[in-house]
Amino acid sequence: MAHSHQPSVNLKTAAALLSCSSVVVFFIFWLATGEAAETVLHNVKSLHCQIVASAVFPEIILAEEDPSVAHDVPVVLGGISDVTVEKAIDDSGQFVIRLLTDRGPSRKIETARGKQRVFLNPSFVPTVLIFEISGCSLDGSRGESKKLKVKLRSQFSLRTPSGKVITGWSNGLEGDDSIANPSGEVLLTADPNGIDPEGCVLCRNGTFWLCEEYRPSILCCEPDGTVTKRSIPESVKLPASDIQLVENLPAHYANRRPNRGFESLAISPDESTIWALMQSPFDNKAAERSWNVRLLCFDVEEEKPMGEYIYRLGDPAAADFVTGGVVPDDGKLCAMVSIGPKKLLVLEQSDNGDAKIYRCEIDEATNVLGDKKDIDGVCDLSEVGVVPVKKTLVADLASLLPSFASDITAGQWQPEVGEQVAGLKLEGLAVLDSNHVVVVNDNDFNVDSLFDENENSRRSCVWVLSLPQSL
Repeated sequence: MAHSHQPSVNLKTAAALLSCSSVVVFFIFWLATGEAAETVLHNVKSLHCQIVASAVFPEIILAEEDPSVAHDVPVVLGGISDVTVEKAIDDSGQFVIRLLTDRGPSRKIETARGKQRVFLNPSFVPTVLIFEISGCSLDGSRGESKKLKVKLRSQFSLRTPSGKVITGWSNGLEGDDSIANPSGEVLLTADPNGIDPEGCVLCRNGTFWLCEEYRPSILCCEPDGTVTKRSIPESVKLPASDIQLVENLPAHYANRRPNRGFESLAISPDESTIWALMQSPFDNKAAERSWNVRLLCFDVEEEKPMGEYIYRLGDPAAADFVTGGVVPDDGKLCAMVSIGPKKLLVLEQSDNGDAKIYRCEIDEATNVLGDKKDIDGVCDLSEVGVVPVKKTLVADLASLLPSFASDITAGQWQPEVGEQVAGLKLEGLAVLDSNHVVVVNDNDFNVDSLFDENENSRRSCVWVLSLPQSL
């Protein structure tokens, strides 16, 4: 039997530390209008912001502690991977949001077998939660931050058509982490239905779609959370399941980096098109140097891909953006929302403290679906006749990151002026109305502080931004 060297944790302390309250904090951006509005969007100094309201999510237990499992811990709301506006804001300042969690709290520990990923509570399953938020004023006033009321309406897990609960356990295929119980002594059984959900879009009839990182895949769900269909890359062979499996995504998506599959999902206003965006370039050094990321266009009615485009990480204003590649420090695409038939808002971050929202236009980008050329590692895209997705800066959040850090850590981290603020994991982007968007962060279920007393406890927060121009 393998023995872990996992540090011991007082379970009552674990419960307190893993409890991750979520704070709702609202920001507003003011931008002077004028003839040079398009140029001003590239001037970060002109984007002014202010916190106008905040709230704390209730401490909701998503998985109870199992005393019979060594090192098992209770799981409280956290690990938020996406947010969707389910009901638009009304005149009273009330709206409804849908939150999606990821696969659950995990970490790597040393065992006799070497490094091993463990799930801290194997009974946890990915969860959808519906919240009502009230008292939200979007009148643009610059007064003190207001406190909002947050109420849980409902929550549910995902299930197969036969009623089996869908876990966050890996599928057991090549490239998947082997996952063990909390002590690291026993490997968990692979789950062919397991997913690590990261993106969610909601249709007007109540059905919804998810994207996830393992395969990666796109899933169609009934309003009650029943997953009816899962689209996976061609040539990927999952064991039999009562979920209908369709091998209709380009095969190269199986080349994703570990834990870097589909991160973001968006749906066009007419609900005819779904956009699925990878978090990072594919798993090879050339692709990582070029920072080319795949964006897939998926036809809802036909239930198959109809286009594929190259999104390039980095600053589009840089002189060598298209010809040489701009290499941010481990850039990641963390969230996305549709604002038109072929227009998207994308939240882009990097480990050197960048956090920016871009408006992306697909019209002039080259459709590379079916293109057999190896374009993922190409730095000069013009050499292969590829035009990437057009990006325009909407908001640079760098000046807000110190406030975000303070909110997330309940004031335990107060970054100094000029200090690089990275690792906040801003995830989830949704449109609240034509002038405001919602952003959330993923606190990783507060796992770091659970096992390291030098780490700050982290909360899950959501911010609403009033954009410089109407969408």
